[in-house]
Amino acid sequence: MRLWTAAQRKVFLSIFALVHNLADAEEILQQTSVVLWRKFSEYRRDQDFTRWACGIARYEVLKHRQAKGKAALPISDDLVERLSAATIREMDDLDRRRDALQQCLEELLPRHRELIRMRYEEDCRPEGLAVRLGRTADAIRRALHRIRMRLLECMDRKLADEEA
Repeated sequence: MRLWTAAQRKVFLSIFALVHNLADAEEILQQTSVVLWRKFSEYRRDQDFTRWACGIARYEVLKHRQAKGKAALPISDDLVERLSAATIREMDDLDRRRDALQQCLEELLPRHRELIRMRYEEDCRPEGLAVRLGRTADAIRRALHRIRMRLLECMDRKLADEEA
């Protein structure tokens, strides 16, 4: 159950990328969940659960296409397979980027991390931050730009190290 809970969002996104219909994607996700539960004994602990679940979801998308008729989704089964593989690769890349960003945020000075938090978690605009912090909006914009550049450089470095 823990594995499914952690993977469910990604599995849904991979399904939705293939069907582009919310109701169909939710229906396929439910069917995928049933199949995963039934086939869990076939899951090998040494493999990535999310990839395994996305593979099963891909088959459920293909079954859904057959049940609805291919006219409902005017793309070939081969294209569905390739799109599914590409979606999984993209999700993996986004996970690596998110992890790198989290590490880089932790390396920031506390006041810089707090400025980023206020800007993005609280959705506070530079003008609002300027009032709260007693600085000019331009000074806040420049500080945010410098911090974002540091984060980008840090992420690039971490991702390059990971690839090496």
